Amino acid sequence: RIRGKVPPLELVLSGGDGLVATRVILILDEKADLDLLEVVLAEGVSAHSHVIEVHLGQEAELRHGFLATADGQASLLAHLAVEQAPRSRYAFTSVVTGWSLGRVEPRVVQLEGQAETTLKGLAMTSAEQQLATHTAVRFDGPEGELDQLQKCLASGQSHTIFNGAINVPRVAQRTNAAQLSRNLLLSGQARVDTKPELEIVADDVRCAHGATVSQLQEDELFYLQSRGIGASDAAALLLRGACQEVIEQLPSPAQAWQPLNRVMESLDR
Repeated sequence: RIRGKVPPLELVLSGGDGLVATRVILILDEKADLDLLEVVLAEGVSAHSHVIEVHLGQEAELRHGFLATADGQASLLAHLAVEQAPRSRYAFTSVVTGWSLGRVEPRVVQLEGQAETTLKGLAMTSAEQQLATHTAVRFDGPEGELDQLQKCLASGQSHTIFNGAINVPRVAQRTNAAQLSRNLLLSGQARVDTKPELEIVADDVRCAHGATVSQLQEDELFYLQSRGIGASDAAALLLRGACQEVIEQLPSPAQAWQPLNRVMESLDR
């Protein structure tokens, strides 16, 4: 339970072979303020199941980072359930890479509206990995806001999935929600499935969504190579830039874990 403004909180969840399962309940009282970083580390053949339940009181603010990396053999199920009271602010940034099989499920409910939600995600796969991100945001009151960006990078014969659901019932008038899915295919055999979903019943809203699937741009690669940068270094530079947009949104304690280096290393496997 968090009261007032407190120093950053860091949870490190790791383990070897076998099952690693945790459940965390986090309550932020009215006007509480917290930076939370969850770090999940896996080596070898293991299964991780992590659940976190969060309730934000009125005018509370939570900046929540989730950094989950593995060596290509472990599986992951991460479930997040968040309730937001009016005038609360919740920012969730996830960086997930290296899992043989993974599923990340953020669920957010704005209980009476008038809250702000920001979701930024980066999912990366290589070899024959599969990683799915299923998000759901529901507005149960007026004047709620959502800013969502999900990035997926797939190489090798891997498969990434994004399914983002936004529910705006009649009571959620004057909702302002934006969702964008941006995906990069880094090989000819990789697959990306993306499915933004908006269910809107209210008639006074501003809601938008979009999805793109592309490869590294030839003109950008040519520009860098024309400046004397080798082909592989040019591609790596563009990939770092694509990842950095999300990684820089992680809470400040994440920098000690060198998330960008971890992400680039996973692509090289």
